Amino acid sequence: MGVHRIWHHGLVPTEGKRPLDALRSRLIARQRQHDDYSVTDLGSSDDGGSRRSDLKFGWADGEGRYSVQVLLSLCYHAGEDRVAWLLAAACTRPWLTCHEAPARRIGLEELGASGSDEIPIETPVLAMRGWSREECDRVADLLGEALVAPWRTSAVLVLTEPPTVPVEGWPGLVNVFDVDDRFRRTLNRHLPLGCALPLGARLYVPPCDQLPDFVETASPVSGEALDGAITRLIQTRSRTPLPEEWAKVPSVRAWYEADPFASPVREPDAELTEKLDRAERELAEARGVITILRKQSKADTEERDRHADEVKVLRRRLEELCAADVAYLRKQLAQLQEELDDYARAFEETEAERDELRRVNGLLAGRLARHDADDDVAAAERPPDEFPSFAELIGAATTTLKHLAITAEPAPAAILDHHPKAAAWRRKAWDALRTLDAYAGARTSLLGSGRDPGPELSDVLAFARTGQPGSLISANIIALAESDTVTTNERLRQARTFRVDPRTNPAGRDYFGAHIALERFKSPAPRLHFLDDTDGTGTVYVGYLGAHLPTSKTN
Repeated sequence: MGVHRIWHHGLVPTEGKRPLDALRSRLIARQRQHDDYSVTDLGSSDDGGSRRSDLKFGWADGEGRYSVQVLLSLCYHAGEDRVAWLLAAACTRPWLTCHEAPARRIGLEELGASGSDEIPIETPVLAMRGWSREECDRVADLLGEALVAPWRTSAVLVLTEPPTVPVEGWPGLVNVFDVDDRFRRTLNRHLPLGCALPLGARLYVPPCDQLPDFVETASPVSGEALDGAITRLIQTRSRTPLPEEWAKVPSVRAWYEADPFASPVREPDAELTEKLDRAERELAEARGVITILRKQSKADTEERDRHADEVKVLRRRLEELCAADVAYLRKQLAQLQEELDDYARAFEETEAERDELRRVNGLLAGRLARHDADDDVAAAERPPDEFPSFAELIGAATTTLKHLAITAEPAPAAILDHHPKAAAWRRKAWDALRTLDAYAGARTSLLGSGRDPGPELSDVLAFARTGQPGSLISANIIALAESDTVTTNERLRQARTFRVDPRTNPAGRDYFGAHIALERFKSPAPRLHFLDDTDGTGTVYVGYLGAHLPTSKTN
């Protein structure tokens, strides 16, 4: 079992005459109201005018995939108005932004706690749009000072453009500021040139983590890219040494260096020994009872064997009586199987005829749209293009279909060449590629001229369903997204992530959920996965052509 650690620290306002005890009582009382985690009081200690107190928390996610252990160490120096805190957490799986932040789970943010940069952690996203000039100047001055401070240990994400998906902070480690352009210019006057905030987003990483700042200038800002940058920061914190003032605290150092998920070694006590002796005496008595039961069991076994012999005789007679009926049923089953095979062959022939009619219909629609019906109808009646291999098909598509960007690896498609139905799959794949190219060409042409594509060109499915010129495949084999089970499973999602142009995604890779089924049911059920970026680069990417990718049922 792996151990993945994080830490962050800050300050909590004091309350009452004994602030340390008050904070500890509130955290313990909160756990009784939220029964989804446990808390253990590890006690307090005095150290030369300072008091320390440690609490241990633990929980697991609802599906039992990972466990979390947390040590919260509190320190109060006499006469000060705030209590210092350090939260050290360990997880059995690498930390992700989708994991609930430990500071939020245990209720630390509800105490008015702030990070080491004195920015409160209770508000995940601080919206600063439309603030007055005086407020902008005051907050920009404080924030600018915190961003360049070498002692800052929490990250600050500043957004000037809305992200594609909502981005929340990670209480205690990542604070999020949503600002307008006026505040951006005000803040940049307080920052060095290398730290300037661009139009878009910038994640200011703490100096202690030794990571470069993440900068995003696209509009809209990619929420997935921001989520990935925050995840890298959280996972990097596991390798960042503890702050010097906390690394010397014995309880913190011992907890951070040990395995918090290891079972504690317990010494046997007197009460347990007494229970063991009593169990041994009861075991001896039970053995005597077992001896008596064995004798009774022997007699019961003999009676059972006699009844079993009678059952065998009756079963033999029943089999003799049913033999004739079984032979008749087997003959009838064979006849039904032959009929089923005939229907299956007829279904495949019907599907092939339907696909050919769909292809001819798409070609005719395209030709009719250009008012050249006679010659093009004759061309539509010609057999479809044939390719001896998927490699030549992909090469022809790359050369002739100008609105497609084919990034698919050739190996998965090459495996399909050895299948008896490979020729039919190549024809359907060629028609699918031509349909995608026709859709991309029609949509980008309208967008380029400033016209609205309309509902018929809203996506590939609408393009095929409404029988637009150039649509050569049935809308029934097009799916614009995978199931929620595949989309939310990180392993299955990665299997559908393929190369794209950095203009589409700065990471150079993106998720291809849309696909076309070349064979819907029978294995290997080949699929063609694509990504529609006609609104951006004017391109439809083809990232995969091959056997059905893994699902939760196949792996």
